[in-house]
Amino acid sequence: MKKFTHLTKTLVSATAGVALLAAFSVAPVMTGITDQAFASSTDKDKRKFEDRKTRRTPALSEKIYKVLGKAQEQADANNYPAAMQILEDGLGYKLDKLNSYERAQYYNFRGFLFYSQEKYTEALKAYENVLRQENLPAAMEDTTVYTMAQLYFIKEDFKSSIRMMQRWLKFQPAPTAQPLILLGQAYYSLGTKDGVSEKEAHGYFKKGIPYILRAIDLYKKAGKQPKENWYLLLRVMYFEMKENQKVIDILELLVQKWPKKEYWLQLAGMYGEMASDEKSEKKRDLLEKKQLATYETAYRQGFLEKSSELVNMSQLYMYHEAPYWASVVLDKGLKSGKIKKDKKNYESLAQARINAQDMRQSLEPLRKAAEMSDDGEIYKKLGQVYMQLDDYKNGAKYLGLALKKGGLRRRDSVAIYQGMCYFNLGELDKARKSFKIAAKDKRSRKQAHKWISYLSKEKKRLRQIKEFLG
Repeated sequence: MKKFTHLTKTLVSATAGVALLAAFSVAPVMTGITDQAFASSTDKDKRKFEDRKTRRTPALSEKIYKVLGKAQEQADANNYPAAMQILEDGLGYKLDKLNSYERAQYYNFRGFLFYSQEKYTEALKAYENVLRQENLPAAMEDTTVYTMAQLYFIKEDFKSSIRMMQRWLKFQPAPTAQPLILLGQAYYSLGTKDGVSEKEAHGYFKKGIPYILRAIDLYKKAGKQPKENWYLLLRVMYFEMKENQKVIDILELLVQKWPKKEYWLQLAGMYGEMASDEKSEKKRDLLEKKQLATYETAYRQGFLEKSSELVNMSQLYMYHEAPYWASVVLDKGLKSGKIKKDKKNYESLAQARINAQDMRQSLEPLRKAAEMSDDGEIYKKLGQVYMQLDDYKNGAKYLGLALKKGGLRRRDSVAIYQGMCYFNLGELDKARKSFKIAAKDKRSRKQAHKWISYLSKEKKRLRQIKEFLG
């Protein structure tokens, strides 16, 4: 079982991060011009801090509004250089004459234009200038902070992204799920950066997980289905923290909601991993049965297509003492070409049939495996199967091929078996030659000499019978 759980552990490790990069798609909420309409819609949330309530924002003059409007028209046409030129010609040269709100709108628009051209560093500088303005509308401040958090995330400056998100959350009595996911993703990204120790990584994951759980809870309470990628984000963090039971809980949910191949295989792998670490025999047995049932479900749904996956299925059946089903999987896979037609797989098929007491059906795959082998070991096994079927002629033949091909671990024992086949065929001279080969090895010398002595007596007895019969 250890061998199989190692294979599935590798599988889980390799696929733990699948689709993770899609867990959060950054799309900053930015517009060229912000207005008080947004502020009024958010002020109903009753901000906690009095200074945000009592801010007196200067008015935006009609002349300034017109400049911003013309720039917006060019931005809407994706002509960002022209929009920037209008902005600079209309406002840039007289910033000291503008009130704080007008300057905030100017810098906000610059940030938007820089972002639109993927000039993220310049965009961040512009938004920093927005936040420097006095009496900034609370809604505009929040939007700017949130946008900066997203931009820092894009630039992979996750610490700054987290800092801005925490600042944003202070004034959000009821944040939606998506910002919480961004924060959780940022903590995960911090934990997976190069040079971060395992202890530090686990610390970041522990900080990020509650935000993901909170986002999921918000969706559930609203009667909505949480996003698949949110669970993937949780799964990979729990996996890195070695909280295997929580990984299993998430994978069990994933196969119910999104029954994809990788989730079934990962769940089977985690059951195997838990079983290998479990000290209680009863619990270990239950986990191993769950592993088999899960992997078998994936097989019956047609998810197992690779040679290694199908071979793993057969190994699980063998481990759980179901050799017939192991042979069915291998035979079907070999015939369809999904399982690689090599010595190892043909030998595995033969062994499964032998264990299922289907000796005769094991002969063909054993012959194929023997022909592909570099030594005579499989010919030896083939000869032994023929002996069990009382087909001593073929037994002697294939044991002879084993001796001829060589590379045997016990050449002497193969010669003993061959001698026994010849004895049962009544070919005593050939049997004697085989036993003489065996006698050259001290490990079989005593047994071979007994056979040779017996053959001498048997040959004498047969001669006497022949003489008596005339």
